[in-house]
Amino acid sequence: MTTYIALLRGINVGGNKIIKMQDLKSMFQSLHFEHVRTYIQSGNVVFESTQGSGHELAAVIGEQIRETFGFDVSVIIRSLEELEAAIAGNPFQLTEADEFKRLYVSFLADEPTAEALEKLRPYEDGADKVRVTGKEMYTLYELSVSQSPLFKVQLDKLLGTPITARNWNTVNKLAALGRSV
Repeated sequence: MTTYIALLRGINVGGNKIIKMQDLKSMFQSLHFEHVRTYIQSGNVVFESTQGSGHELAAVIGEQIRETFGFDVSVIIRSLEELEAAIAGNPFQLTEADEFKRLYVSFLADEPTAEALEKLRPYEDGADKVRVTGKEMYTLYELSVSQSPLFKVQLDKLLGTPITARNWNTVNKLAALGRSV
């Protein structure tokens, strides 16, 4: 049995694509996933399964969301092992608690091409710092997400793959939840 984390993009934001976490949990259970747990309202689900790969699970979950709730949602899956590797792979040398509050990890559905990474270069070392490692993009904001010029950049289109971001605290909480079965 493998522990997975499903990261749903854009639910319960601004009154759009509303899904109650209990309903989402029930939907996951209907797919015969085990030990289903949700974390906060932004679409984080930890579960266990013996079925398929991350891409296969994302497709099944996305289809079930469409059938159950009536809209499309990008679903990105990481195994607990992959999530732990993303935490260990943080490229920024941070020591102060305040710095970690400004650190976000964007999870990419696919690894970006060299051409896509080249398009990202102008954003790497401005006031906000961006680093891509495999299927994760780490962003250290100078002030905050909402005050960043990156907030207006459609990074998913730039990178050519669906993405969804989580703050550092949420990433670590999801890993802890995944370890606590």
